[in-house]
Amino acid sequence: MTLKGAIVVVLDDQDRVLLGKRPLNKAFWMPGKWAFPGGKIEEGEAPIDAAIRETKEEMNLDVENLKELKTTLDKAVAIYYTRKYHGNVQIDHEHTDWAWVPRADLPNYDLAPHVGEIYRLVLKNEH
Repeated sequence: MTLKGAIVVVLDDQDRVLLGKRPLNKAFWMPGKWAFPGGKIEEGEAPIDAAIRETKEEMNLDVENLKELKTTLDKAVAIYYTRKYHGNVQIDHEHTDWAWVPRADLPNYDLAPHVGEIYRLVLKNEH
């Protein structure tokens, strides 16, 4: 299967994960849901480069030291994670809100598919 998109699970030093809330506009993927930064891979672009670019565009963060998470959850999307980022979060038009979310608070958010599972897998994979 060809990779169509890439996402980045950004963790802070308290194991909180960065999520953005999608607009309610139906033109956007998963309207109203909370999701990781990420998006489509452009023609000729490597998945990791798409992940870095999308995180910068959507959250204004420069991410480094990305590690790939191997999972069977979504074979069309490359999943990366990191704790190394620079900048202050500023969302673009593809989000209406953002939050650093602790694992215990995930049930309080209306999440896009697999967000909770991927977050748990990243935490497990790191240790």
